[in-house]
Amino acid sequence: MNKSDKVLSLQIAGLQGFYWMIFCPIASFASVYLLSKDFSNQKIGWVMAISSVLAIVMQPALGALIDRFEKLTLKSVLITCSLLCVAFLAGIVFLNTGLVWMAVFYVGIVALLYTMQPLVSALTFEYINAGRNINFGVTRASGSICFAVLSTLLGIWVNRYSTAILPIICLILFAGYILLIISFPKVKRSDIQTYHTDKSTTSIEEKDKVGFLRRYDRFIPFLIGAGFIFMFHTVINNFLAQILRPLGGTDTDLGISLTIAAVAELPAFLAFSFLVAKISTRSLMKISGFIYALRAVIFLFAASVWMINIGQVFQGLTFAVFLPASVYYINEIMREKDRVKGQTFITGMGTLGGFFGNVIGGRLLDTSGVFAMLLFGLIGAVIGAVLLFYAIRKPRAKEPVFADNSVVDPPLKGINK
Repeated sequence: MNKSDKVLSLQIAGLQGFYWMIFCPIASFASVYLLSKDFSNQKIGWVMAISSVLAIVMQPALGALIDRFEKLTLKSVLITCSLLCVAFLAGIVFLNTGLVWMAVFYVGIVALLYTMQPLVSALTFEYINAGRNINFGVTRASGSICFAVLSTLLGIWVNRYSTAILPIICLILFAGYILLIISFPKVKRSDIQTYHTDKSTTSIEEKDKVGFLRRYDRFIPFLIGAGFIFMFHTVINNFLAQILRPLGGTDTDLGISLTIAAVAELPAFLAFSFLVAKISTRSLMKISGFIYALRAVIFLFAASVWMINIGQVFQGLTFAVFLPASVYYINEIMREKDRVKGQTFITGMGTLGGFFGNVIGGRLLDTSGVFAMLLFGLIGAVIGAVLLFYAIRKPRAKEPVFADNSVVDPPLKGINK
């Protein structure tokens, strides 16, 4: 690796670090902040759910614009999204807004933040496609490390001061994030680089959706299983503060719990290529599904904060394994022309599961309490695991395997952490 590639690697690692540090106070501490502003749990669920849906709409729209206008770069789109977030944050900090406008501003911030997540990864691959020597796994791991450090600090600071510091910290982080993006060198877009589906194939693909779903045996139950899995995943991530409080947990405990989950992800993210060479993607996803169900049991019957933290350790064997394994799995079972479509379907089901997790989870918290919400999550995790075990199987003797543990770049849409 030459000197310029080393500098670029540090820049990309810094970009991931800044992004996930911004994500921490905005998304991971969303419940803490919005509860302090008199939002009910159900309203918090709707804020997060609407944000996810908006992001899924905005991501391909921005991708299409980038493809259509050559002068519109990923850097400029990221800077524009960041400036809009800064404007919304300034509205929250400096304007004495009511509940409705607070919700509007917060939905805007979270939706834009979710939208930027795949764009940050796409910027990395833009340099890789241009021939630069960048290790994506290492740069992505820097994001988890920064998230882990800041989540612990935020828990301490919020507990010592107040939630008012959260948007202010975000404004400071966005300043560094924008300056870092500006510092990136220009890159020539690869001829094969594309961020949306070609218009000429859109009508054909729309007509072929039913045939596509029927073409791959048991893909529909696989999608439904993934949706149920991410319904539980959303419940324990977006309502973690509410889960900890009946157990005597403070905002400091929330920060520590988030840190444990972030650190637990690192080995899987860094060593997944080695792992998938030793264990089949089918086995990895079945193991992940089973541990998701086990994790749901731990959360449901946890009698202390440390029991919740034990459940958080399993983040490294659930989310951190399931997400990349699903990319590999779809790449194996599908023809090349169907792979992006397959990734889009699983992303859509993950978003749908997250939507119901946010809305129903928030409603259950307000009407029936934490136990009912976690029981709902457990039922979802068990159904998801059972469907995964049913849907994921070895190909029959006459069925082709289209790829053997090779990776296709996922579409811009992404399942959020």
